Amino acid sequence: MNDVTIRRRCQADLAALADVLVRVHARDGYPVEGVDNPEAWIAPPAELAAWTAVYEAQPIGHVSLARAHDSDDAAILWQRTTGGDVSQLAILARLFVDPGHRNLGAGALLMGAAHRFAAERQLAVALDVMLKDHGAIRLYEKLGYRRLGTIGHEHTGGKVEAAAVYFFA
Repeated sequence: MNDVTIRRRCQADLAALADVLVRVHARDGYPVEGVDNPEAWIAPPAELAAWTAVYEAQPIGHVSLARAHDSDDAAILWQRTTGGDVSQLAILARLFVDPGHRNLGAGALLMGAAHRFAAERQLAVALDVMLKDHGAIRLYEKLGYRRLGTIGHEHTGGKVEAAAVYFFA
């Protein structure tokens, strides 16, 4: 029986999610930007909506959607490939699940909540994912995401990480 539930993220979730993110970073190197200020990274100002996965009353995972901008690498590649209007695109981001609670289906449940939100607003969904993050790529492909191409994700100190752009087909 799966006891993972999904709810809209609330302010009270941030401290626990920050702790989860620090564990994720220690294990997986995600996010590549590091975790100097995890609460700010989890809840950026341009967010449309965000969800928390909860197991046994504890936050164990997170995902968010943000409105796409013309300057987003994922949005640029999505627009070039599909011909779609960037104003009708949401960017899925900040997906992570506690390493100790993986294989409970939390990632897929979080993605489902984001997909429903986007569909209700007639928004397409795209994302970028570092090529090193094989587990995330497997999940996205299993859920029906289609790879559009690769980009260089620039982050801390001008470092560039190879990434793929996917969209929900």
